[in-house]
Order: sequence, then C-alpha cells, then structure tokens
Amino acid sequence: MSEFSPNSISVLPQHLLLLSADTHKESSLRAALSGAYELHHLDSLHQLTEFIALEGDCAALLLDLSIEKRIVIAAIDFLAQSEQPIALICWCEEPLQLKRFQQIVDRIDDYIFGESPVGSGLSIRIAHAIHKCRQQFKWLHEQQLLKALLDNIPDAIYFKDTKSQFIKVNQAMAKTFGEVEPEELLGKSGFDLFAEEHAETAYKDEQQIIETGKAIIGKVEKETLTDGSISWVTSTKLPLKGPCGEIIGTMGISRDITELKNVEETLADETSLLKTIIEHALASIYVKNRKGRYVIVNERHAKYLGAQCAADCIGKTLHDFFDPEESDRISTFDFEIIESGHSKENMIHQRTLPDGSCVRLLTSKVPLFNDAGQCTGLVGISQNITQQKKIELQLKSTIRNLEATRLQLIEAEKLKTVGRLAAGIAHEVKNPLSIVLLGIDYLIATRLHEKSEISGMLGDMKQAVNKANDVVLELLDYSSPHEMNMVPTTINDTIEHVLTLMRHNLKEGGIHFVDERSAGLPDVLIDAAKLDQVFINLILNAISVMPDGGELIIRTSNKRLNKAGPNVSAAITEHFRIGDTMVIVEIIDSGTGIAEENRTKVFDPFFSTKTTGEGTGLGLSVTRSIVEIHRGMITLENRKDRKGACARLLFPTSYKP
Repeated sequence: MSEFSPNSISVLPQHLLLLSADTHKESSLRAALSGAYELHHLDSLHQLTEFIALEGDCAALLLDLSIEKRIVIAAIDFLAQSEQPIALICWCEEPLQLKRFQQIVDRIDDYIFGESPVGSGLSIRIAHAIHKCRQQFKWLHEQQLLKALLDNIPDAIYFKDTKSQFIKVNQAMAKTFGEVEPEELLGKSGFDLFAEEHAETAYKDEQQIIETGKAIIGKVEKETLTDGSISWVTSTKLPLKGPCGEIIGTMGISRDITELKNVEETLADETSLLKTIIEHALASIYVKNRKGRYVIVNERHAKYLGAQCAADCIGKTLHDFFDPEESDRISTFDFEIIESGHSKENMIHQRTLPDGSCVRLLTSKVPLFNDAGQCTGLVGISQNITQQKKIELQLKSTIRNLEATRLQLIEAEKLKTVGRLAAGIAHEVKNPLSIVLLGIDYLIATRLHEKSEISGMLGDMKQAVNKANDVVLELLDYSSPHEMNMVPTTINDTIEHVLTLMRHNLKEGGIHFVDERSAGLPDVLIDAAKLDQVFINLILNAISVMPDGGELIIRTSNKRLNKAGPNVSAAITEHFRIGDTMVIVEIIDSGTGIAEENRTKVFDPFFSTKTTGEGTGLGLSVTRSIVEIHRGMITLENRKDRKGACARLLFPTSYKP
C-alpha cells in the first residue's frame, strides 16, 4: 500500500485503470485527463487481477457498467478483498444503469455519466474520489486496530458520558462482572456495579476530571463489587473530548493488580517478620556486599562493632571498626567465601573488645546469591558463647575433679581394706614371731651356740625373725592411726636433719648431692618425726635407682596458688585455695625413671620394682599417707629435662584441722 497525503487533491502521476470492452471510451478518457494519470485499459477481469498483483500501486478503477454484470460484481468483490485503498469510479452511460447494481451502490466512491467525459473537472473528481477512498481506508484500518486492541487487551477500558454512565466498554471490562457482554453494561454507572463506597469515590474523581480537565494517572484503587468480592486495580482516567475539543465525558483504563497486591502484602509481612527476627535474635546478624561493606546490620552486631546504632554501620567496612591487622584477616576470609561460593559454619574465634573484655564467638558465614546465580556478598551470624565456654571449661574441670575424687575414693577404700587386712595379719604374725624370737634367745642362753653349726643357724634364724618383725611393724605403722605432734617448723631444718642421718648412705652410693633449698621459707605445721620418715624413704628410693652413682637434687621453694590443677582433688583443694601460699619440696634423681606401665601404680600398697627381700612395697604408700595427714600432696613423675624421676611434695602454710 503506497503512502499518500490526505490533504493533497492533486496526485502525480498515478495508475488509473479502465475496465471496459469499448476502446472508444479509452480514447475519450485519455483526452479528458490530459496526462494527469497513467491510464491502463483492461478488457478482462483476469487482466485486472494480474495488474494489481504485479504492479500493486493503483490509485483508482474506472469500471464501465456496460460490460457484463457478472464481471462488474466480480471486479468490485475483488477490490474489496484486495485490502488496498483503490478508489472505485463507475462509468454509466445513463443513470438508469445503476438500477442493475443496487446491491453495490454503497461501495462506489464516484460516478461518471455520459458516453464521452469532457472537461477539466474530471481530474479533480477522480482526485477527490481517491482521497475519499484513502481516508475511509485509513479510518477503517484505525477502527480495526482499535477494536483489536479493545477486544484483546487484558486491561479494562471504558468510556463514560458526563453522568458517569458507560457508553462503551471492552471485553476485559465486561469480564470483571462475570459472564456478561459489553453491551449489557452500556447506560449503567458505577453505582449499579460496585459497592457504594467505591462507586462514590469513582464518581467524584470522574466529575472532577470533567470540571478541571486534569487526568488522574496510576491511582491504586480497592474495588468492591456488589457481591462483596474485592480486587485491587491501578487506574488512569482522562477527559473524553468531542470534535471541537469540548469535554463530553471520561475514559479510563484499569489494570488488575490483586495478585501483585497480595504478593506485596505477603512480602511486606515476610519483611516485617524477617526484620523482627533480625532485630531480636540472640545473635549478631549482618549482610555484606562483595566489597565488604555492610548492607544489613542488627543492633546486637552494631554493639559488637562498637557503633552507636545499626544505621551507623551501613556502608562501612571492618576497617572502620577494627585495627588493620584484624580487619585484613577477617576481610580476606570473607572474600574467600564470596569468591568460592562455599559457606563456613560453626567457627569459633576469640576477640578482645575495645573495653578490654575478651569474647568468644560461634560464627557461620554463607554466600549470598542473586536470581542469576551470582554471588553478591555474604550473610553472617555470630553468637556470643563466652559464658557457655566458661561454663564448659568449669564443667570439664569439675568432671576431671570428680574423676580424680572417684579414683581417690576407690584408692582410699582399697587402702582401708589393705590396712585392715595388714593389721589383722600383723597381729596374727607378731605373736608367733615373738614366741619364736624368745625360743631363739633361750637356745642361745643355754650355750647351744657354742657348737659352730648350731650357732650359725641360730644367728640366721634370729636375723630372719627380726626381718619378719620389721615387716610386721611397717604393716602396723601403715594401718594404724598415730598421734600427731604438729608444730610450726621450717621445712629446710627437717631436710637438714635427714641429710645428716643419711650422709653415709649418699657417700657409699656415690651420689653427688646438689642443694637448691631456698632461704626464707614460711613455716609449715608438721610432725617432724613423721616427715623424717617421708624424706628418708624418698632419698633411699632415689639411691636405689642409681646403683652406679648419680646426682640427687633437693629443691625447696614457696609459691602462691593461682589455680587448682586437674590433679587436685576436691578434698585437697579445700586446703590449697586460690591465693594461698604453699611450700614445695622436690627430690630429683638421675636414675632409671618410672616405666610407663608403672606410673599409676607407684603408690599402691605392696607394689615394688625391687626384687624379693629388698623391699615390702609399702614405703611410698606410707609416705603418701603421712603427706596427706599433713594436708599435703605428693606426686612422682619422670623428669622432663633428662632421665630420672622427681618426687614433688606440696604443703600448705596454714593448717585447718
């Protein structure tokens, strides 16, 4: 379809078709047109259809009504189906010829009467017919487009008069009210279709538009129908103007946004819920973008950062709150999560706050992805577990203490049982031994010993009985309670007394003694005789594990107790309270040390690594009993600096019976 100007009457030059069997008419027509159009004479319907199909650009068809009626009707039908703006001008020799074509009169744009058209006015009439045809074609085309738009657009479109009554609505508008046709709504107003509240509001808006001529754009309205159903729409209403620009009503378009409104409300509820959770969660919650800047921060995390409020953190990074070293460390870790897209969960780390307090945090960080699957940042959740960790450590310490107490209770019960058994055995054995010893003394007194073989035998027997008697005495000493003579004494004096007694043993064993006793130790409430036995036992044990000589170190010191270690039982802890001063004695040898399998057995009664006849296995058991009577504690462990063992004794400087 060729373009044309609707305001132009003169069109140069254009194809003008003449469908006629009379060649004389062609000649007279050419003379009348004087070259204003490019005339083509066609004598058949086939030539007409072929020309339009090939050329396409045809302004008008002069149809000679004197040809067969069948051809005339077919030509007119063809033009209608071609959907081209080709003006139809009928050439009649006389007006009576039109009576044969009453059914197609409304399709004709103009008429030419007479056998031979004459005059310059013919070109103007043809131009008017062409212009009329093209204007009508354009109008019909616009009508078709408008109708297609109104029938297919999902938005409701309507036109109202000055009384706000519908004068035209589209299909979508009609469907708003159920299965009704658009024509059924014509003449009705909003009061017939909507609840009074919405109808009244819409009426006022439309009357204001009519009065002021100002449109209402994108107004969100809640529509309530007469049946009570509710929908949400966004409406645009404009003034409807007549041919002279006067306002003759209103027109509008409404888009249903009910689903969008529901989604919006749901989103608002979820946002409110999420905001409530974030703000009141018992954890620090935050969101960072790819540059490490805070996008969302709750008040708890803002407090952790040292900010006044959450708003002060938005757009900032860790470098605004932490020192550079810590900021770089955390930021590097965050960027690794963002780049890898992998989360890190249940991480425990420690941080010192600006006020000097130390906190432990349980943190999880996950990457944040958008709809396109791109990582745009991360979400972090940190929970302060300082108190939980403190309780956990206390619980572990309590469990260790309970376990130590349990073992000590078991050990104590074992010792009691052994003590009772030892006491029974000692009493049962002591009396027969006394009788045997008396018998030996009697035999010696009767001079039987003058015989050498009998004398030697009696001597061996007496020595064996005395040895057995010594074992019995040790058993009694282990199992029987003793009266304690507790007096404040300097522990160094007691050790000095023991060393004086054992100088011969040290010299005979080739032991080099190293004295590391500290001066000025506080007094300890002790039974000196009992502690002599303790130190003698420990020194003798040390000498026995250095058969080829060695080094013996005795070190004393005092120390303020800062915490109770895992080896301190509940009973001992009562005497070694935090802040108390205790005296420490260490007896260190360079012997063979303690075998791993014997570490837990060294204080067991009757346990000994010596050969039969060299010891009873009661020495360390008796030693520990004496130390515990003094409210002290003894440990025996291998040295860490070299081969050998270290016996460590701890005594309280204050005694509470």
